[in-house]
Amino acid sequence: MTRNSYLFIAAFISGFLLLGIASSALESLLFDQIPYNYTSYLSIPPNHSNEAPIGGYYKIYGKGRDFNFRIVLPGAEDHESPLDYTSDGLNGTGKINNIDITYGTIISLLSGNFKNALFNTRVDGNFTMTCAAWTGYGNFTNNGKDFLGNFKINGPISNWEGKFNLIPKNNQIALKTDYIWYPNGSKAPNNIKEVKKTYYM
Repeated sequence: MTRNSYLFIAAFISGFLLLGIASSALESLLFDQIPYNYTSYLSIPPNHSNEAPIGGYYKIYGKGRDFNFRIVLPGAEDHESPLDYTSDGLNGTGKINNIDITYGTIISLLSGNFKNALFNTRVDGNFTMTCAAWTGYGNFTNNGKDFLGNFKINGPISNWEGKFNLIPKNNQIALKTDYIWYPNGSKAPNNIKEVKKTYYM
């Protein structure tokens, strides 16, 4: 679909909204036809004060309710176990189950303002992800006030599970995480480590 086609669709929706007869069914139909592709910088904080943060990028792309995402940290494969991270990065797929599509959602996507669409649209869904030798899954929801989610990662040696909160912060997105990790198959209290970290995108 060409850019002129998108502008025509946006103008068409605008007219319906001004007349007060736009239907959510029409907006949903149009949303499902809109492709998107967003790439930005990612910063992972160090584990120790004498270490430097790890930089990389993340990419979210898809069409309508179906999306994919990828996180790449160039050079991290030189310092990590091949069980934890390889140059292929982290790859995932997701599905939006419910979304309160508005005129603002569509215009934000058409104009490339992914961040605005992300935080100003009520939505919930789920995702799966893989990286090196581990797999994971989770869910997310934006109720209009908070963008929250949960995740679980199953690795060959350790498992991780916890929650996250996406927060707009100036020109960035802060990903606040609160999770635990423990040896695979040994979720005894004395084996559990608690971690709180904030990533910036």
